[in-house]
Amino acid sequence: MTLAVALLLASVVIAAGAPRYLRPGSTPRVHPSLSLCAWLVAALSMVATAFSAAVILLSPDPAVPDGAFGLATACWRAIGRSAFPWLLLTRLVIGLTVLVLLLRIGSVLTADLIDGSRRRRDHARTLRAVAREADGVWWVPGETPLAFSIGRFRRGVVVASTAVEHLDDDVAEAVLAHERAHLRGRHHLAVTLAHSMARALPRVPLCRAAPAAISVLCELSADAAAVNACGLPAVTGALHSMAPSAAPPSVVGFGAHLQARVSWLSRPRSPMLQRSGAISRGLAGTTALLPPLASAAMAAASLTMLCLSRTS
Repeated sequence: MTLAVALLLASVVIAAGAPRYLRPGSTPRVHPSLSLCAWLVAALSMVATAFSAAVILLSPDPAVPDGAFGLATACWRAIGRSAFPWLLLTRLVIGLTVLVLLLRIGSVLTADLIDGSRRRRDHARTLRAVAREADGVWWVPGETPLAFSIGRFRRGVVVASTAVEHLDDDVAEAVLAHERAHLRGRHHLAVTLAHSMARALPRVPLCRAAPAAISVLCELSADAAAVNACGLPAVTGALHSMAPSAAPPSVVGFGAHLQARVSWLSRPRSPMLQRSGAISRGLAGTTALLPPLASAAMAAASLTMLCLSRTS
């Protein structure tokens, strides 16, 4: 029971407080991939800790050997004896409520993944009929520079208008490097997860803030990868040359969040721009979990001390 309370408190701290304590990390001094990793770890940890708490609350224990059914039976019998079972009833209600909320997230995410996959297949089928494939890029006729990527289609594809070919070589390469970074980072899946959580639980602060934060950080992460590959002048030139995003739904277009990206590129950055490896991302994810872990540890310690004081 103590573990369930600690996990539930950790989930609440993440859900309510993560937008506040993660926001300071979204600055030009921190690599955007690290900030993106922290947001994703927070979102997944909120779900994982809540699910673990629900499982513990509804699982069998020596006092109630039949799990959730046993809890309900014990509550009914206790009410019949006029002894209201506050603890058992609270356990049952909280566990079922958390489970229903998680099932809501799962159902919305599943529906969005299925719908997005269908849309991507339709877009790919249409584009394939008119596109010319070269160097892993689908070139479609167009006089306006436009580029986007379609994730979860085999390994994903990069689509660009033929107008991109007429840009300077370094600028065109920066555009393609940006879109390839989206595919490598599975940014399409991250954006889908964020929007699904917001649709499922719009009143939860983390779910409400996640779509905007994760969408921008995905674009900044792809820009950082393009800067490493092609240089800052090429990426800046690409941002000024490309049209605002006119990409179809369920794909990630180059023109998204242009103002935020131009602002980020124009600000001084620290050497952390070059450090986005596995160790750095692991540290970023761990940092995102420090506040909820501290809260959970304090809750567990307090309940343990309370139990010990009553038994002594």
